[in-house]
Amino acid sequence: MENDIRTALLFTPSAITEGKAVVSVLKILKKKNSTSYQTESLYKSGIYLIFDNFPKPAEDLLKDSSVEKLTEVQATLKKSYTDKNFKEPWDTFFLKHYTKYWHRILDGFRAYFPLVKCYHKKWVKERKTWLTAPCSFSSFKPKLQFEVTRQDGKFQLQTLIMIHHQQYPLRIFNRTCFLLESKNEYFILSYADYLTLEKLERLDEREYESDEQLFALHVIAPLEEAYPVNRNGYFSAEALEVVPVNRLLLKELNNAFLMLTPQWLYDGHLVDGQWQDVFEVSHQGIRKLIKRNRESELSFIQTIEGLHANFKNQRNGYYYLSFADAQKKQWFQKIYHKLLQMDIEIVGMDMMKHFRFSPFQVNTVMETIEEKEYFVLFKMEVSFGKERVPLRDLQRMLIAGQKAVLLKDGSLGALDEEWLRSYAPMIKHGKIKEDKIEVLRWMGVAKLDAESGNEKLGRMIENSWWQSWKHWQESPEPLYTVSESIQAALRPYQQKGFEWMLLLNEIGAGACLADDMGLGKTLQAICTIVHFIDHYPGLKHIIVCPASLIYTWQEEMTRFAPHVKTMVYHGALRQKEQLTDTDNQVIITTYHTMRNEVSEICGQLYGVAVIDESHNIKNPSTQIAQSVMQLRAGFRLALSGTPVVNNTFDLYTQLNFVVPGLFGSREFFKREYADPIDNQQDEEKTNVLKRLTAPFILRRTKAQVATDLPEKTESFLWCDMNDRQRATYEDILEQTRSSLFLEIKQSGLAKSRFSILQGITKLRQICSSTALLAEEDRFTSKPESVKTEVLMDELANLLPTHKVLVFSQFSSMLNLLAKDCHLRGFEYYHFDGQTAPVKRVEMVNAFQDPDNRVNLFLISLKAGNTGLTLTSADYVFLFDPWWNTAVEDQAINRTHRIGQTKNVFAYKMICRNTIEEKIIHLQQKKKKLSEDLISAEEGFAKSLTEEDVQYLFS
Repeated sequence: MENDIRTALLFTPSAITEGKAVVSVLKILKKKNSTSYQTESLYKSGIYLIFDNFPKPAEDLLKDSSVEKLTEVQATLKKSYTDKNFKEPWDTFFLKHYTKYWHRILDGFRAYFPLVKCYHKKWVKERKTWLTAPCSFSSFKPKLQFEVTRQDGKFQLQTLIMIHHQQYPLRIFNRTCFLLESKNEYFILSYADYLTLEKLERLDEREYESDEQLFALHVIAPLEEAYPVNRNGYFSAEALEVVPVNRLLLKELNNAFLMLTPQWLYDGHLVDGQWQDVFEVSHQGIRKLIKRNRESELSFIQTIEGLHANFKNQRNGYYYLSFADAQKKQWFQKIYHKLLQMDIEIVGMDMMKHFRFSPFQVNTVMETIEEKEYFVLFKMEVSFGKERVPLRDLQRMLIAGQKAVLLKDGSLGALDEEWLRSYAPMIKHGKIKEDKIEVLRWMGVAKLDAESGNEKLGRMIENSWWQSWKHWQESPEPLYTVSESIQAALRPYQQKGFEWMLLLNEIGAGACLADDMGLGKTLQAICTIVHFIDHYPGLKHIIVCPASLIYTWQEEMTRFAPHVKTMVYHGALRQKEQLTDTDNQVIITTYHTMRNEVSEICGQLYGVAVIDESHNIKNPSTQIAQSVMQLRAGFRLALSGTPVVNNTFDLYTQLNFVVPGLFGSREFFKREYADPIDNQQDEEKTNVLKRLTAPFILRRTKAQVATDLPEKTESFLWCDMNDRQRATYEDILEQTRSSLFLEIKQSGLAKSRFSILQGITKLRQICSSTALLAEEDRFTSKPESVKTEVLMDELANLLPTHKVLVFSQFSSMLNLLAKDCHLRGFEYYHFDGQTAPVKRVEMVNAFQDPDNRVNLFLISLKAGNTGLTLTSADYVFLFDPWWNTAVEDQAINRTHRIGQTKNVFAYKMICRNTIEEKIIHLQQKKKKLSEDLISAEEGFAKSLTEEDVQYLFS
């Protein structure tokens, strides 16, 4: 028998990471009782001899796999690396581009694998030898999916591979870069999926695994923008089934046709086009499953199709009509008003050019018809010439954002800026009844007429109240006397805060006290409660706060109002009878306790209801927010240093608690204010909302009122990395920059948010300590941290005579610092989010004791930035500053607050020439909008532009 020699392609996947040829030629020699293999390099000249009759695209890909081409590629990469002076090591640079090169070749060759016999060479761990065997490349494209699991209270992310409608765990495959192999069959991941797996392998889940909110925000939410994620009931989606708002978008098509596109708004989310039963939206890891209402949508479509005979056979998702037909027999004017009467929103009018504007100016007449306790009824007439505009139509048009009204003669009535400033907010927020409008009296306090001349709003409030309001603003003489039983002397601004709350109570409104941390919000609230106890005996009062603050409230009540009988309703030993016990005047409970016992707690009327850290109810969909809204009280008080944490919508529930109904429905507030302010940085909407909320939110900063506080000095403590830490930083920076900008180019900025945040976090971790990185990412085996060295030197000098607070966002960094402190003999207290409230209070009280010799407190930035008084400290170190300056300020204000007698020195530790320094610069650029609405700055990340990202990773 003659020898049988066959030729095949030999693939060596591991060669990708070794920078060698991945494809070679395999000669298979079959004899009677044996088979031997001979490997040859792939040269361009041999392609035609060995693989004849290949399609040209396949030939070209084989040429790109040849020895000659690979030599050329390496030379080109070497020249590029040298010319551009990249800081990352050559091996890292080369491997990154070499991997991408081979992905292009193998993915492009996918359709041609069946034309040639394929073998592969792989290392078999069990046998500790190389195996050469036949293999195949699947034509199916694998796709990534993810699943959330939880074990021992910690969240984990499982990666799954979907192949031809079948799901497999990633662990059953042998992965080499973008190649997945199982049972000698290869699947080629998309390059974007390969990069995602690489990033996930480098993700430090320890920072998020125990925190549901952080895990959803930083891990799940970014992944869901590109991949299916099975949450397994964790972070459960909020199911919404609402009747949509019907909306009609008007456009001009080719300057000849009027185009009408039906749309629907579900909870503020716009839907049009092809039908799907359920659509999902996600915001900050919180999912909403919105079920579309087929009956409602079909009814609207039928309504549109019934407007004109030409629409019956148009099935493109929109309808069109020539300008001539639209104006024939005043068709457009008639259907416009008909649709408005049917509560259908019409948008796009002010962008149309074909229709002319009316020569008449808008004229408005208002007359007071009826006055009741909380609202005033006006008769209102808005007209252009002799034509009156129905108020209901006007309200719908204004809510839709239109600034022109279609009149019966086909012209557009323009609403000028002065009219919009004077009347639009009142009409939008009011309740329309034919030619009458019902307006809450509280709107009169907002002075929305300040620049207009509409005096009717201000007259909704009694003149005597306005006189008191003016006295409060201008005179230092007190309007109300603080109870003599209060064991404290109020500062002038605290007296003003106390009076402001009682003034708002006189008109039935609540209040949101948003003073700077450390200015005594608690004391002002206690004074208000005691005022009610003195003037309205028999009523109970309630304070709702996070669990970490219940004992702080109890101590403050005992300190400032020891005669008041206060009861903490929390924990396993609580009894429902305590709620109705007449001996208890003030009940202190937590948000979670209230959520679980809402019917019992909300079953009685309270004199004053206080919600502390009121941003806890910022999401109106949560059970906590819904239970708080059920509280019945004569006066409602919200306390928060930062009512706006993430976005403007955070205000809605808090101020709806304070002044119910003033902001309308959540959908109205979201569309009218939150979305335009947060997404378009709409200054006009920002100004209107500021005027509307200003009377009900009182915020004073230390710089404004606490001029007698000791000086606070904030400065940067600059740190210079050593060569080893710098090398690690530059290496990770280059890796992150290259893959990140490629992803942004392929997927866009919005879908790359996960990678951006992950890249920023990793670089910040390096600035703190290379020990926070996974071992494979470290440049050296020994952890490097210039900040730790600098901090330890500072502590050695300070601790003998000063008390010091050290804050870090990374709990793992605090653990590292604790070890270093122990080695150096520094005694310390240490708490994070896992520390029990009782233990926390014990440590705080001990630290505050002047006779206590423990002078160092290591504190988690998230767990320790609220509800603490640590005035015994006079030095603060922010180990890893963040772009949320509000949280940093809160941390510093743990010690720089009322009761502090020493000058306070706060240091933000910054590594030079790193992303930390760049973040500081961007903080200044993006500060204005957050200040406008008393915002924290966690929305900073969402506001990053592509230019900002380029700057951060430069």
